[in-house]
Amino acid sequence: MSFQERYEKHKNFIQERWLPFSVKVMLEKDPKNKIIIIRAAQKQAAKEIQDIEVQSTFIEFLNWEIEYLQGPLNQEDSASPTQAHQRNETLNTGESKGQITGEPVEKINWQGTETQLVFLMELLTQEGFLKSGRHWKMVEEHFLAKGKSLKPKQLSQTFQNMPVKGPRKAQILESILSQVSSSED
Repeated sequence: MSFQERYEKHKNFIQERWLPFSVKVMLEKDPKNKIIIIRAAQKQAAKEIQDIEVQSTFIEFLNWEIEYLQGPLNQEDSASPTQAHQRNETLNTGESKGQITGEPVEKINWQGTETQLVFLMELLTQEGFLKSGRHWKMVEEHFLAKGKSLKPKQLSQTFQNMPVKGPRKAQILESILSQVSSSED
């Protein structure tokens, strides 16, 4: 059972359990402290929630929240020597040139719905095609949805509210991914 299916199954419990922590997180200004609050919620859940499926789903949900918060922190940390070296290597290869030089990056204009894009990104992550701790931020940087800008928090919310069976035309996206997966070299 996928995370999305487990989330839908236990959605009310997760939202109820998350509410007091979300208030603390919203009131906190420092992203590092927000992450500390969420990690404390994970530890508390590991001790208190007896149903292993509910527990793992709630903890995974909290991991998504942490990933969302870590995006800006990862950008702040880019001043370290190792990160700077990696940025220079990227510049030399021409990849992500716009991000480094400050030039505007041409975005992909996704013609499907935002929910379909979020569903596709989740499929790609589950299948190991994307490995990004900040994939909603990456989607914001590289995609438009029908010409409109996207925000990581909005994408995360779309993911949380996605129906268990996926969005309209989910089967098409799953089929394409299945074909790509089966034709790997």
